[in-house]
Amino acid sequence: MSNFSEYFEQRGFRCHSPAYRHHDRPHSDDSSAILAGTSIADYVEDIIGFVKTLNTTPILVGHSLGGLIAQKLAAIGLARAIVLLNGSVNWGVLPTTRQERELGKMFMSAGSFWENTLLPDFDTMAKFGLNKLDSTEQRRVFDRLIPESGRVMFELFFWMFDENQTTKIDYDGVTCPVLMVSGSDDLAIPPSTARLIAERHGSRATFYEAESFGHYLTLEPEWKKIAEICANWMIDVKES
Repeated sequence: MSNFSEYFEQRGFRCHSPAYRHHDRPHSDDSSAILAGTSIADYVEDIIGFVKTLNTTPILVGHSLGGLIAQKLAAIGLARAIVLLNGSVNWGVLPTTRQERELGKMFMSAGSFWENTLLPDFDTMAKFGLNKLDSTEQRRVFDRLIPESGRVMFELFFWMFDENQTTKIDYDGVTCPVLMVSGSDDLAIPPSTARLIAERHGSRATFYEAESFGHYLTLEPEWKKIAEICANWMIDVKES
């Protein structure tokens, strides 16, 4: 999120980028193992704790999984507004494209992945997440990634089997403004799926389809266009 943080700071916002649990350390066998069994609920708990240290109710900007977490916090009144950048699917939202179903099948082929940690291989990330970056930048970004908890991926992609309903959103509880930005070329969370999430927020949601953008909106060559759209919307929210 560093590109966006720097841009928003220049536009007059004070920015914070708290790390998810166990994500603030270099990748190693030990750091990977400690993630096993971690739940999205743990990440939500950590971000709630951080937000409660602030002296004002923030505007939350979440990319992918961060979009889900932002909605969770908004549902309990901890957000002035939320910006969802290719926000992950929520409980009850089915895949709308062949590529989404293909991605789910790839997780299924990984065995009992929910018990371990998981990092998709380079080719998978290049196709589903980094498809709008050139090959050199794809490799640079991939090399910075760390594995994710398999349980987190299970809760996201196989929510129908999650007895805890971890990703379920209380949409009626989200009373603040919502901006959903969806990359037209995002294969992991395509606009057709993102719209279903935005529709559940009703009139509170503004949906913007970012033409020719993929999943990593904050890193792609024209990221400033997205940052400007978000910043202008956030300023309008602050002034309303």
